[in-house]
Amino acid sequence: MFDFQVLGAKIVDELSNLIDKKVLVTDKNGFVIASTDPVRLNTFHEGATLAMKNQQPLHMTKEMCDNLAGVRPGIVMPIIISDLPIGVLGVTGKPSEVEKYAKLVKKVAELFITDLISRQEKERGIREIEFFFFDLVTSDSSFESLQGRAKMLNIDTSLYQRIAMMQTNRQYEIEDVENLLRIQTIHPELKIIRWGLERLIFLLPNISKRELINGLEKLAKKIAGPANSTLPVGIGKAGDFNQLKESFRQSEMAHAVSARQGQIVFEEDLKLELLYYSIPKEVQEEFISRTIAPLLDEPELLHNLEIFLQKKSSVQAVADELHIHKNTLLYRLNKIEKILSISFADNNDLATIYTALRLYRKI
Repeated sequence: MFDFQVLGAKIVDELSNLIDKKVLVTDKNGFVIASTDPVRLNTFHEGATLAMKNQQPLHMTKEMCDNLAGVRPGIVMPIIISDLPIGVLGVTGKPSEVEKYAKLVKKVAELFITDLISRQEKERGIREIEFFFFDLVTSDSSFESLQGRAKMLNIDTSLYQRIAMMQTNRQYEIEDVENLLRIQTIHPELKIIRWGLERLIFLLPNISKRELINGLEKLAKKIAGPANSTLPVGIGKAGDFNQLKESFRQSEMAHAVSARQGQIVFEEDLKLELLYYSIPKEVQEEFISRTIAPLLDEPELLHNLEIFLQKKSSVQAVADELHIHKNTLLYRLNKIEKILSISFADNNDLATIYTALRLYRKI
């Protein structure tokens, strides 16, 4: 539920800004848990217990003040939420004067509490979905077990088909996720899950590729804000609900590629990248060590080599791209061949060096 003592203090603070009267809140047992008059904290208010019992506002007259413990002139009103009294609100002063405030004060307090309960329910719903998703992609729980939990969370397992992962520029709180769900245009049933410190996971219903790209681009721009930076987004393959664990793994791979390419990446569109990201990191490092490692301390030569391999054109065109003389480029290419013990005339050597460069830039 909620901590009514903390909430009571917030209600008193809010109401003290609305009316120039002393206000207090008691728990359902009649003990003052919040008041504009600190002296009254933790004291017993017998009038509040009567208001709770009758579930009706009571005027605290002079006679009642003389006969009831902890009572001062004013009005006490039970705070009723979902037909249940949860505490009592009191306004001190002449009953005839404070009565005009009674309905306003009671309404403000009940709206305040109702709003808090609503927000807590939304937060709990988001957290439950996050816990469910964590188990979905990390545990070995049976499909039947996950389906049962999904049903309890009102998640239609036939609706969701793939996972997208987006990098953000800050850590997101639950209220931020609620706001994104309100402004997103991807799909009404989209689920957003916080993942790590600065990532968001999107549990995606069936939607066309074009609509998905448009929706994610719009949302990414809103998340990036004034910085207008490109946020990496990777998307796994579409499939059945029991294939979402694999789609999540694919979204991680596509996300890593997206961070390098600066655009939304679908795992199904990956080709060489699919091979590169499947190779264990220690194997990649060993491959680089055996191939282009001697050039890593020669940034100029390494850059010249990359341009040469990328251009696939005449030596003169590559020299023009690098703004150097053709003979200078030929000298450097010859030096690279000697350092790496390769030949640019050998297609196997070219393929090996090209692969090593791609792996190096990915790492």
